Amino acid sequence: MYQSNSTSAEAPKITLIQARKPEIAKLRVAAYARVSSDSEDQQNSYIAQVDYYTRHIAAQESWELADIYADEGISGLVASKRDEFNRMIQDCRDGKIDRVLVKSISRFARNTKEYIQYVRELLRLGISIHFEKENIDTGKMTSEQIATIYGAFSQMESQNHSNNMQISVRIRMEKGDYLSPSEPYGYRLEGRTLMIIPEQAEVVRRIYAAYLSGQGKDDIADELNKAGIPRTKGRTVWHPSTVAYILTNIAYTGDMIWQKSFATNEIPFRQVRNKGEKPKYFVENCHEAIISKEDFQRVQALMESRRNQGNRPASFALLARKIRCEGCGTLFRRKIVNEKVYWTCRRHDRDKNLCPTSQIPEEQIVTAILHMYHKLKRHRTQILSPVLTQLTELREKELRSNRRINDIDKEIAQLTEQNLVLVRLKSKGYVDSALYLSQTGEIDFKLRELRRQRRRIMEANGEDSQIKATEAMLDYLEDSPDYLEELTEEVFEMLVENITIASETAMSISLHNGLMLKETMERSVR
Repeated sequence: MYQSNSTSAEAPKITLIQARKPEIAKLRVAAYARVSSDSEDQQNSYIAQVDYYTRHIAAQESWELADIYADEGISGLVASKRDEFNRMIQDCRDGKIDRVLVKSISRFARNTKEYIQYVRELLRLGISIHFEKENIDTGKMTSEQIATIYGAFSQMESQNHSNNMQISVRIRMEKGDYLSPSEPYGYRLEGRTLMIIPEQAEVVRRIYAAYLSGQGKDDIADELNKAGIPRTKGRTVWHPSTVAYILTNIAYTGDMIWQKSFATNEIPFRQVRNKGEKPKYFVENCHEAIISKEDFQRVQALMESRRNQGNRPASFALLARKIRCEGCGTLFRRKIVNEKVYWTCRRHDRDKNLCPTSQIPEEQIVTAILHMYHKLKRHRTQILSPVLTQLTELREKELRSNRRINDIDKEIAQLTEQNLVLVRLKSKGYVDSALYLSQTGEIDFKLRELRRQRRRIMEANGEDSQIKATEAMLDYLEDSPDYLEELTEEVFEMLVENITIASETAMSISLHNGLMLKETMERSVR
């Protein structure tokens, strides 16, 4: 008989293998801090904000620090002036940030238009913004209305602040306690008093003496440039308009006129020439004179006399080889008909059937150029400043591939990470306060140096011919006369590259920076 040796099977041994928890990607959080230019304790406030955000982000397990962006002493009214803000926006566009923390809307922007623009852009990129003071999280908003209202409040706050500042300035002027924010060439500010700079004062006296001896503003500027005499604020070139400004500035007599310009009420605020819209204040003997009142009056009388004589520089020869026909591309030439000066297309002049563009009175062309000058002079911040910003931004994009800039950005990221580690060690008691402050202070210093290096590289490599031309034009227009009755050689050389005639009434003026302005030609009435 068969007998089975098998025994009952043992119960299976079961080991539980835990399910792997899904890895949750950490939110890359950045913070933007801005210390307003009128902050009383700017340096400490800056450090406090950076330290606060570093700790706050480190305390959240689901967050990781992307970067901390901080602009120091810069107004929030115009975003283009904030390097760190622009760097943060670019990092958002590059996909490096998921969330942005800001103390308040007024720290982010005080210009409603820019505020809405950037909030909308970040929302399109899937990036939320948390404004702590207002407790607004754009990631949870169902509408932009609340954010828009707060943006408007911020703009109103800025306008109220500006109005209060204007009232304060007016009161100080009326009391005689006002202090001009800038010193005329030849003076420096010591305490609340303008003190003479001897070497610059000699230049001022030289200018007045030269003009009274019969020299013109152009000749005086040429002499100063040949002598290598510097100006202020790093400027080296003397323009005839700069000489004219010195010759007409009553401050050199020891007197002052306050509120020659004023800030507009609309944002962004602009300084405009006071042509009677606001009161002016004449202050006598408020500082030491460089020029006697008698010499100043003699110069004013001589300038008026020269204007009345109608002496104009031979500038219209500059139009030669500068005017071109839009229709056929031919250069215009100068011709005189019945003692009147015209410019005409050479092909049209040869045969009217070759080109329909008829001759244009020189007076019309000159009037159009003067109109262009006055438009640029009055609206240079709206016309040329945005061009300069766009050119600079374009150059910055090109430079983002610059190896040295990339190295600096890596160093900034590493130092920011070191700062984060120090915060964690300090929070756990591994680092005492003295060492913590010493280390964070050193890191902060290195960050500042790196950011300064970064700006220098961007400035050095980003100055192409268009940028330089735009800067030169802005510099010139800042010092040039508010109104010109006649075209000068200086204006033409500083601004105009060439002219294109489209018809008897339409022309385009190409500027040295590549910008083209269209002008309507009308006969001037004299």
